[in-house]
Amino acid sequence: MKYSGKIGVLLLLMLLGITKVHAATNPYVQTGPYGTNCTWYAWNMAYEKAGLALPGFGNAKEWYNDAKNAGYSVGTTPRANSIIVWGGWTSYGHVGYVERVDGNTLFVWDSTGPCIDRNDPEFIECIANGVSEETDKICYANAKRVACEYTISPDRYGITGYIYLDDAPKTPSYSNPTTSIPDKETTQPIVEPKSNNANLANIELSSGEVLFDPELLEYDVEVGNEVDAITISAIVEDGTATVDGMGDYSLNVGLNEIKLIVTAEDGSTKEYLLRITRDEPQEQVLPEEVEPEVEEVKKADSQDRYLWMTIMGIEIVVLLFSSIILFFLFKKRKQKNIEKEK
Repeated sequence: MKYSGKIGVLLLLMLLGITKVHAATNPYVQTGPYGTNCTWYAWNMAYEKAGLALPGFGNAKEWYNDAKNAGYSVGTTPRANSIIVWGGWTSYGHVGYVERVDGNTLFVWDSTGPCIDRNDPEFIECIANGVSEETDKICYANAKRVACEYTISPDRYGITGYIYLDDAPKTPSYSNPTTSIPDKETTQPIVEPKSNNANLANIELSSGEVLFDPELLEYDVEVGNEVDAITISAIVEDGTATVDGMGDYSLNVGLNEIKLIVTAEDGSTKEYLLRITRDEPQEQVLPEEVEPEVEEVKKADSQDRYLWMTIMGIEIVVLLFSSIILFFLFKKRKQKNIEKEK
């Protein structure tokens, strides 16, 4: 009985060891020169939302081909639960996790977001009850986060394709030899302080140009009158920060002021002001506007000729009448002379 008890305990420990839950380790570094690395963020989202531990694929722009070579299903058709690979975003590329697709719109979790859920009733109520910019900042800091919206067409960042996580191989091979799968029970959570970085790394416009300077918070931009709408996007230094104010705007003629509000992970905010001036329409001389003037000139010339001819006619009549009178006077005088001679 003593041995059977020990054997039972040993079997129980072995069973617990076999069924122990494991957690994969992200093979990428979390923070880089521009804030949170997109590769680290996309790997985490794939693990959290799809339960899939991806291999280390290298730089973002290499993910598509590396995943294909590792046996993953890839393609250029957007799908939910996939990794989007932008080859033209930067020299290193960019990746994000596609949560869903709605027509021409992708809903993506990536290191430049996430975005604020403006339709959340609590956020709407918070803004409605706000009494100052400070209370609005609190609303933005506590707002519910959602995936950001990107358009498939036009493609502004050079989409290479998508890695379909639903069709992932059963046993992917890890290209990063340092990747380990430690026991979840022995992994100690690391509590990091929340970032207060609310800086932008760049501002991009669909028309016009922003000469971005990390030290400047206000920018003046001029666009032509033909530009009646503009799309504004921004890149944050720290991937944990969010930006409110990006999107499409209609432009009035003259000055248009647009604010970008960056909210850091710890809730601190920073505002960037864009003063976009749309030029006045240029005056054009149309043929219809010239013709009336020509007609007026012709009419004036005609009136001048008529007046001149009238004056000439009167002068001729007066001259003729005077000649007739002189003729009769001359004739009468000659008649008198004849009578005197008789």
